[in-house]
Amino acid sequence: MADEYRNPSYPPPPARRRSGGCCGCSGCGTFFVLALLAAVIYFGVRSCDKISDAFNKFSSAMTGFIAVQTTVTSTLVSALGDLQPQGGLLVGWREIDTRVKFDRETTVGVFGYKVPVGSVSVLLEVPGNRAQYIIPSNGPNDEHWNAQAISDSVIMLTLPAPIVNDKVVEVQSDPGKMRVYIDNDWMEHLIPSGGDIDQAKKLLRQAVIETAQTKPALAEVRIEARQVAGKFFSELFTRSLGRSITVLVQFADEIDAQGSSDFPK
Repeated sequence: MADEYRNPSYPPPPARRRSGGCCGCSGCGTFFVLALLAAVIYFGVRSCDKISDAFNKFSSAMTGFIAVQTTVTSTLVSALGDLQPQGGLLVGWREIDTRVKFDRETTVGVFGYKVPVGSVSVLLEVPGNRAQYIIPSNGPNDEHWNAQAISDSVIMLTLPAPIVNDKVVEVQSDPGKMRVYIDNDWMEHLIPSGGDIDQAKKLLRQAVIETAQTKPALAEVRIEARQVAGKFFSELFTRSLGRSITVLVQFADEIDAQGSSDFPK
């Protein structure tokens, strides 16, 4: 059969498209959006779970902290009730040596006037007196006492500064241990009576208190008071919380003065 005649002036017919391959831009875009949405949902759910876990942990920690603080406060209130009869927490004793001076002027009456004729001075040197020191408390509702839980195992205790317990003062009662000095001025015939020495002894108790509450004496007591209070309340809080507790002690005047020379020890 003869070849088909083809006019060379006509172009060849277009080639047919293949049925396989990409379905078009619209299909790819839809797949990408769906994949992105799925990823957002997945990571969003995971983030919500993490936030929820963090919130639960925080809530649990706060609940535990509140429970600890409640126990600490109730323990402190109970302790203050027990300490109230003795005026506070006993933190130590000190032996106080002191001196007492009593003066008496002797006069005679002349024409309705009193004329001094001499004086007597009695000086007592008295060793072996004792003063008691306490951290004072007015009872369970004393606002000057505060215990704050810093962590599960550390508590900050804020207390009044230690003072002399003026209700418990031991005065030397052995006359053999007292030294008595007599100055009867220029009238040697003015011999002091037993009453003069008794008057001097009456001043002894107040003299012991004044000596015991001097700044050097109190500075020494503060160190011991901090240790005693820390040990005493550490044992109380350890029993009430059921685990070992460290107690840090600060005195209220240290806060006002932004720290004392004996803090911390």
